Amino acid sequence: MSILWGLMKEHGASVEEDELRQLSAFTQRYATGESAVFVDGRVGMGLQPYLSHARSVMEARPYIDAYGNVVCFDGRLDNVQELVELLDCDDAKPSDSRIVLAAFQRWGEECFARLTGDWALSLWCKREQKLILARDHAGTRSLYFWRQGHRMQWATYLDTFTATGAALPLSEDYAAAYLSCSLTRDLTPYEDIRSVLPGHYLVVRNRIVSQQAHWSPLIKTSLRYRTDAEYDEHFLAAFQQAITRRTGSGAPILAQLSGGMDSTSIVCMSDFIRRAANPDAEILDTISFFDDSEASLDERRYFSITEARRGKIGIHVDVAFSQRTFEEPYSEAGSYQLPGADSFSLKQEEVFLHAVWEKGYRSILSGIGGDEVLGGVPDGLPELADYLVSGKLRTLFRQAVAWSLPERCPLVEMTSNTVRYTAQLYTRSNPKSRPIPPWISRELRDCCANNERAMDMVPRRIGIAPHRLENALSWWQVMETLPHLSPQILFRTEYRYPMLDKNLVEFLFSIPPEQLVRPGRRRFMMRRALRGIVPSEILERRRKAFQLRAPMNAVRAAQPKLESLISGSRIAEMGLIDVASLRCALKATASGNAEWYQAVLRAIAYELWLGTRFDGRGAIDTAEERQPICPSLALF
Repeated sequence: MSILWGLMKEHGASVEEDELRQLSAFTQRYATGESAVFVDGRVGMGLQPYLSHARSVMEARPYIDAYGNVVCFDGRLDNVQELVELLDCDDAKPSDSRIVLAAFQRWGEECFARLTGDWALSLWCKREQKLILARDHAGTRSLYFWRQGHRMQWATYLDTFTATGAALPLSEDYAAAYLSCSLTRDLTPYEDIRSVLPGHYLVVRNRIVSQQAHWSPLIKTSLRYRTDAEYDEHFLAAFQQAITRRTGSGAPILAQLSGGMDSTSIVCMSDFIRRAANPDAEILDTISFFDDSEASLDERRYFSITEARRGKIGIHVDVAFSQRTFEEPYSEAGSYQLPGADSFSLKQEEVFLHAVWEKGYRSILSGIGGDEVLGGVPDGLPELADYLVSGKLRTLFRQAVAWSLPERCPLVEMTSNTVRYTAQLYTRSNPKSRPIPPWISRELRDCCANNERAMDMVPRRIGIAPHRLENALSWWQVMETLPHLSPQILFRTEYRYPMLDKNLVEFLFSIPPEQLVRPGRRRFMMRRALRGIVPSEILERRRKAFQLRAPMNAVRAAQPKLESLISGSRIAEMGLIDVASLRCALKATASGNAEWYQAVLRAIAYELWLGTRFDGRGAIDTAEERQPICPSLALF
């Protein structure tokens, strides 16, 4: 992805070009082209191009229109032809930046809702003297901002802020969310640095900062067909479009291929599209991860089936959790900006450096999001809650019986679960939030409660069907898992997410939920539609297991080391945790109790991260030299 950064100062002050270019030095190594900057009085904007698709060659610098408006654009617009026709562009092949400014001139801030694709941007409106920062509907590009009095700084990566040498106080709210395994939303580890939310745009004008949504996962339209075949046809068209948009001409693309349905479907559909046009067409290269230490995650068996069918062996990478060191990830190349890595992560990055970056791959296709949008989670509660809220009690009873059988759940319990779930859906900001770990301090517990109230992404719920609320809440869970949000040190590839395509998601969120999942049959429509395209062994595979045994075995093997780490932990010195309680949870996890293992791993990861960045004064030590040097594999 291209790298954006910039500065805006108060009226009467000026941004110097040298000042702006100094900020670019910390991220230039992640770009494929040279930095280009724009400076006009109190505003300075920069762009480091990342050439990954055919149209990206037109985005080498900030674009300025006839009105003095400036935009730095990172990404790819997918509805170019539609916008060109609506805007009556006189240019035969306008750049995405030009289209954005023409759309802004025509529709103002409403233009962002009309942009389809993977993108982020910074825009300076000269006439109104306002700065706008915006991200696409799924937040496929990161974009952070830091307000210091009258000064606003923004950047694609946190490196731009931390590498300047400024003392950055830690965010207690972020620590509370991270350590309790809650959503972090727009929080970062640093108190004053926030993220523009996915599907939102930030406006800075006259010392006022406001953030507005231009897209919502709370899709309220309904789409109903008469036959299953019509749903299948629409799905196939939308799915093909999502993949075609992300696999066009440009730098080589690498597709993740696990043994699961999502990544396999993406790879097989891409092959289907290409070979339908040309039987001898080149098909995508793939990368697959395996962990032989986790018996329930026998991925090699399944991705090998797909490789044999397509006649192409991909790159295989061992990511066994047993190799985790639980040691601080020191590197002369820099520091991880977010918790989650250990020293083994750096070794994995070296593997990726040789297998991915040095072979010219600039983009990776990921299947993330498929479970949540395509009915991969076998949960009947949203459907049952719909019947309860709408008063269809006879249908509720019939479907409760149907769901009880595969779940092996008594009918009374299924019914009571439905009532409880429905009540929580309308009264709690996050009905699926996990209990707060017992070792979290009282101060952080208060932060957790405040965070949950402040971060309610669906504040108005009355009158909205339960399955639509569930879709929206699940969407925000997905937004926390995208790999580009935890960038590497050595190099940074561009991630593309076909399952999160705007048109595809809007279709999936508008159809009846029983088309996606039924009692004893998850991914109902997907299995029907992709029959003959995806190997039957994958389509009919039982739901992939969660990695559990390997992390707990790793904790058991490293227990003495972790006991020592916790005893002298910085998070305890900072008053964030109770050491005795965390030590008890660690022992329980090492003994095979899985109740708190995820939260234990989070505490370890945060402690290791602090060890690489803590200066002893409650702030981050950022005065380190960065040298140029893949995706990091997080502890959790």
